[in-house]
Amino acid sequence: MLLIEKEKKDTNAEVKWLDSDNLQIVMIDFGLAQVSSSPEDKGVDLYVLERALISTHNDFPDLFKVILNSYKNYSKTNTKEILAKFEEVRARGRKRTMIG
Repeated sequence: MLLIEKEKKDTNAEVKWLDSDNLQIVMIDFGLAQVSSSPEDKGVDLYVLERALISTHNDFPDLFKVILNSYKNYSKTNTKEILAKFEEVRARGRKRTMIG
């Protein structure tokens, strides 16, 4: 889910996100169309979420860090393996960006 402003307002960035009447929730579907518990799939999901937040919420550069820390605190199963896979997927993404 992403929060977007219904109407752009010239207010302080921190204040405008507190105005819930001006926010719309947008659902994101990464197109996997399946439920998977594999660390690779979960690592890919985290990477896609990170890229989506970077491209849509660049005003909040620490947003993904907050989400990832919450994920680490909440997740109890295979967390280290999932995060290792996330870093592998992230490295593949950087390599692809460098090569073209």
